[in-house]
Order: sequence, then C-alpha cells, then structure tokens
Amino acid sequence: MDAKPYNKRKHLASAKLLLKNNDLSSLRHASLEMRYFLEAHVYERLLKDADQLPKSIIQKWEPNKAMKMLSMFDKLADMDLTLTISEHDGSSPIKIHYNNIKNSELTKIYNNLGSYLHLPQPSKAKDFSINKEKLLKIFETIKVLIRGNLIIIKTDYSTFECESCQQAILFTSWYIENNESILCQNDSCKVEHFIERYDGGCRFGSKIQCTCKCGAELEIFHSKLKIGEVIKCTSCLVKYRVDPNLTPIK
Repeated sequence: MDAKPYNKRKHLASAKLLLKNNDLSSLRHASLEMRYFLEAHVYERLLKDADQLPKSIIQKWEPNKAMKMLSMFDKLADMDLTLTISEHDGSSPIKIHYNNIKNSELTKIYNNLGSYLHLPQPSKAKDFSINKEKLLKIFETIKVLIRGNLIIIKTDYSTFECESCQQAILFTSWYIENNESILCQNDSCKVEHFIERYDGGCRFGSKIQCTCKCGAELEIFHSKLKIGEVIKCTSCLVKYRVDPNLTPIK
C-alpha cells in the first residue's frame, strides 16, 4: 500500500460543498469528510517513501495512533517547509513551499470533529445543534494542507523485536535521540522498552534481570511489574511474590 489511495483533496472538496448547507445532516457529513481529510494527510506523510517493512506496520494503525506516531518519528512532521533550488552560484532560485499545522492542533481538530459524528445524549437531544461557524473556521485552518507542494524528507525507519510479543517495533534515529524509552506498538502488548545509547548505536531492554534459585532467568518486565504480583519460574515452576524484595512462596 502506498500514499496514492489517500486523496485528501477529494475529501476537502466534499466538505466545502456540504458546508454551503445548514441542515444537520450536511454539517455532520462535512465533519466526517474533514476527518477523512486529516486521516489522508497523516497516512500520506507516514507512507510516502517508507520502505516495505515500515509500510506493513503503519498500514495497520488506526488514525489516532498514526497521528501520534507521525510527530514521534519525524521532527519535520508538523512544520512548514521551504525547499530552494538554484544554480551553483545561488542565482535564479526557485522556492517550493509546503504548508503544515502543528500535530497537537491537528489532533485537537480531529477530536472536535469526531464529537459531531455521534448521536447526542438523551438529555441534550432536544436542543442539539452543530456550530456551523466553528466548522467553517476549522475548514479555513486545515485547507492550508493542500496549498503548495508536498515535501517529504525520507525518514529512515528501523525495527527491533519486542521482548514480550515478538512483534516488530518501529523507531527512527530522531526518536532515539530524544527519548529514553519506547512502547511496543502492538496495542495488546505495549510493553515499555528502555533505550540505551552507545557510540555507533543503541540497544533496547524491557526486562529486569533476575535469576531463579534453579539458575533460570525469570521473565519480569519493568512496565508490567506490580507489588503483590505472583511470578512463576517456567523452568522449575517455583512461584515468587513481588514485594519490595522478591520473596519465594512456600
């Protein structure tokens, strides 16, 4: 899958037509089209020029998750960009512009639009309405995303295997430089892996090194450790309770 299926211009054009009307149905559908527009924008940026492995991971992400990951992986993800092309001596410059909005603002708008897509609570149903002026303001804010040319600076994605679920975890060098840990992107796992940087690379670890009295390593994850939890050695089946100290259960 590539970015081509995400035609954000189509969704913005549909929203523009719907916003000419005042009925509730049109305004609700305009909200939906603008959400589609934002989703298309995010997927377009994430998938553009990504290698096949990252694509196989990214294309499974829901829009909310994709929005969060976009700014985590790419420091330029929510910045306006200008590319200048000129002769060797700097003469005859051609400037190419790309407009953007901050990811925090994009997420806020996305959630606000989503609030119009549900039926109102029974206590609010009688007086429910959609603020058209607010939608028009949102439209004016997001339409900058189709002005200018799309500029994507290729992001070098890498992966490592989660120590808990064995699924690939996606990261970039920019993320590693600016964070101390990373969560597994499998929503049913989310084990936290700490980042250890060293000259020329980094390593990841999610487990507490702890040895059973039989000599086997106990599988204890930092982010899942709870006081009072019972842990069983998979080798000798001895059980331990997590106290301030690891205590064998007799």
